Amino acid sequence: MRCLVLILAFTAPALLAQRHGWRSAPPTAPVVPAAPLVAVSSGLGAIQFAPANYGVPAPQTIARQLRYDDDRTRAAALADIGSPGQYLQHGRVPTPRSIDLQFLPLGNAAELDALLTAELDQHIVTAVLIPAEGGWRRIATLTFATPFEDASTTPTTWVRTARSLVKKDRYRAIFHASSGSMGGSMGDGSSGPTPGNFVENEAHLRIVNDKAVITLSFASTARECTAASRPAAAGNALPRRAGNPGCNVTQRWFQPDPAESTDHFVLITATGHMSLKESEDPLANSRTMLLAHLRTFTCQPFIFSDTTQHYEPSAPNGPCRTK
Repeated sequence: MRCLVLILAFTAPALLAQRHGWRSAPPTAPVVPAAPLVAVSSGLGAIQFAPANYGVPAPQTIARQLRYDDDRTRAAALADIGSPGQYLQHGRVPTPRSIDLQFLPLGNAAELDALLTAELDQHIVTAVLIPAEGGWRRIATLTFATPFEDASTTPTTWVRTARSLVKKDRYRAIFHASSGSMGGSMGDGSSGPTPGNFVENEAHLRIVNDKAVITLSFASTARECTAASRPAAAGNALPRRAGNPGCNVTQRWFQPDPAESTDHFVLITATGHMSLKESEDPLANSRTMLLAHLRTFTCQPFIFSDTTQHYEPSAPNGPCRTK
């Protein structure tokens, strides 16, 4: 009996400490929501994307009408492709500097879709057209504000087509637009943007359920130059070291992940640095020159989502796998 009393004496406090009233519950740790994964680089930059749903003439007809001498016919064709309003004013209807028309399967339909690009005085415009009910509809327009005198942007550099990364018998349209100064001497950067600074954005477009969808966008190339030592912009370039003026360079590209299944991809970010003398080379903005200065590489995995029809990041940006 004495042993039983001693056992109860030692265990009673512990039992009381674990008792809960019928209205109370054991304390639980607060649920901490998982931080959403953020793509290392997103946004369209200088690319303007406008969804639409308008009935239009056939792409070949619009292309011919854009070259007509009659201002009214030409203005109607410019409106059909979604040109900025400044080109539709009476007496100021320009003839496009160049016109490019491509037919290819951007969606899942059996018919070919069309990309009609017009190079105007201050813009380059691409209309995304699909066949519908015996006619054609414009489902989107992509616009880049760039003067015709800027030889760095033409219909060929603005939009190109490539095989779809998800469905090999389909295509995607890839748009590029650069903003900022593409060249010139370094100067001291005391007023306005430093010459040599620029960012190029890339956007991938496909047609899903008869709608144009931007499935992926990122800053594909960036150069940030300075003649004096100062911190680099967060997330885009290597930290600058004191006494090391020049240009920090960033390049990104998207590719299938060879170590995973067909719906896994990776966005690679590479960074490097150019000296002040190297950045003043006439070829300093060329892709070959930029690639030669890349030193650090990171990777962010993506998975194509059938639900959102977008490439979604599946892990944070980090070191690339070596195997």
